[in-house]
Amino acid sequence: MTVQTAEVIIRFLDQYNTHFEKLADFLLEKQNHILKDDLTWLENALVDEQSYIMKGNSLEDKRLALFEQVGIKGVKLADMTELFPEDYVPAFKLQSQRLNNSIAKIKRINEISNDLVERKIKVQSKLL
Repeated sequence: MTVQTAEVIIRFLDQYNTHFEKLADFLLEKQNHILKDDLTWLENALVDEQSYIMKGNSLEDKRLALFEQVGIKGVKLADMTELFPEDYVPAFKLQSQRLNNSIAKIKRINEISNDLVERKIKVQSKLL
């Protein structure tokens, strides 16, 4: 992989990661509003959530196109370290770790939020 390609991939991953970090922050805020039973906020936030989903899909399409363009289609991030010039490996590892952390955080937040909603529904069902 050339230095230019490494720089393009790292810059893209930085944008990609920024999106997922913002998504995680949004989902954490959403979780807090679930806890408060703030249905108005939750309803109004649907548009924002759809926007995050659409932007994520768009970024994923760009990632796939970029990886195909530079000849690494189908290569997993975990297997890409060896492809990078030595001077770019630390920056690539940092971006990979950011992505792994964000994805893990998003999964945890979603699991907790889903559990909260299920519990609230069960309580409401019993009350009715």
